[in-house]
Amino acid sequence: MAVTLSVELTDLEYAALAHIAVDPHDWFQDMVKLRCRNTIAEVANNRIKEMIADPAVTTIPADKNTIFQNMMDSGELKSLAQMSEEETERTRAMVTTMGDLIPETPALNADHLK
Repeated sequence: MAVTLSVELTDLEYAALAHIAVDPHDWFQDMVKLRCRNTIAEVANNRIKEMIADPAVTTIPADKNTIFQNMMDSGELKSLAQMSEEETERTRAMVTTMGDLIPETPALNADHLK
């Protein structure tokens, strides 16, 4: 699967980009692809460290793209949007639970203020 991304720039924004790049279209594409490669490498490097530390692991893939793909396929790798939603749900659950707590110390018990 391939995904095409695009960005709409104002004339002023395009002029600013053209000021720093010979070909703004190529620069934009190269920067996005570089960021993706760096993310794959970072995630894979962290996984490699975990695998090296795990005595149960007997083989480690030689290709970082394969490691990243394996993590995606297993569902272990999540998008930032998914992680944010999960954290929001954890926070909601915690706030609900915290509302059920009854303070054990008089300083935290507001009953004496009534």
